[in-house]
Amino acid sequence: MATDVRNVEEKLDENLLAVLPKGGQVVSVSPSGMSDYVNTYRIEVSMPDGSTLVFFEKEGSGQEGVELMESAFTSETTTYEFIPEHVPRPIAKGTYKSRPDVHFFVAEFFEMIDDDIPRPDSYMSAVAALHMRSMGKSPNGKFGFAVNTRFGNLEQDNSWTDTWEEFWTRQMNDFLEREDAAHEGEYHAELERLRPLFFDKVLPRYLRPLESDGRSVTPCLLHADLWPGNVKYKEDGETVCVYDACAMWGHNEVDLGVFRNPRYPLGKPYLKEYWKQVPISEPEEDVDSRNTLYMLRNQILLSTLYPQDPKLREIVVSNMRLLVEKVEAEELEAANRNMAPIQAHL
Repeated sequence: MATDVRNVEEKLDENLLAVLPKGGQVVSVSPSGMSDYVNTYRIEVSMPDGSTLVFFEKEGSGQEGVELMESAFTSETTTYEFIPEHVPRPIAKGTYKSRPDVHFFVAEFFEMIDDDIPRPDSYMSAVAALHMRSMGKSPNGKFGFAVNTRFGNLEQDNSWTDTWEEFWTRQMNDFLEREDAAHEGEYHAELERLRPLFFDKVLPRYLRPLESDGRSVTPCLLHADLWPGNVKYKEDGETVCVYDACAMWGHNEVDLGVFRNPRYPLGKPYLKEYWKQVPISEPEEDVDSRNTLYMLRNQILLSTLYPQDPKLREIVVSNMRLLVEKVEAEELEAANRNMAPIQAHL
């Protein structure tokens, strides 16, 4: 157990000190980063041999705090299992002895370069390593995760599912319902028109072929929130640090949706780098449309988290419309082809 030797009135909680290195002395605690949903801290510990160890702590309260810490600990522990060179080592989760309504998660602290988005080769080497090393290692061969994880403070239903189409359809339905609730039932005529078409036409068109005609989706571990705020260079400027996962076992291409999002300065160079290392799923000709489909997850969740920004909802509608129109154009083309032989004999 560590001791808190700072000259301050409020020392670190006993249960938190118990997960820090034995014999260590806490010499500094300072805020670390920004979060809308939890408090975060950098904890510096001086060791008897003269070395210094640094740890990162998240802290949340109430039942939401329990679930946020469970999401963080389980996501980071599972991700660390496959790419330990890129993920800060998780230490523990727990509850304060002095304040039983406050809960924490602790991991090693990596010093990172905040203002530099990693190059495509550095960024995507970590993503590809996570996917390839975990491919086929879902604990039960299914899609889902051991716990429900969080995107921001939004719970993600990770109930185990046998097929990828079933899993993704359930999540999209859940996310869109919560997006609607976040907008307090505000009626959006175009979204209401597109929603049934999205479920009846778009999802079967782009998900079902992945698991038809002898093809299948092998679950791999997804980070599921790979925006640039969660991928930074370590101090060496070469190796990337990947953190704040809201993990699940699913189709590897889900993690690529964020790279298409114009909200982030990533785009095609990052996708091209990934495809150098990981094969495109069959049918390959659908990959661009699947990329748009998976991008929608991130955009729907952002519209849910920030309903006061109407542009975010319009982006969802625009991309949903794009996919619906693409499928309807294919249907029209197929109908015209079928009619051509009939007309030729009239």
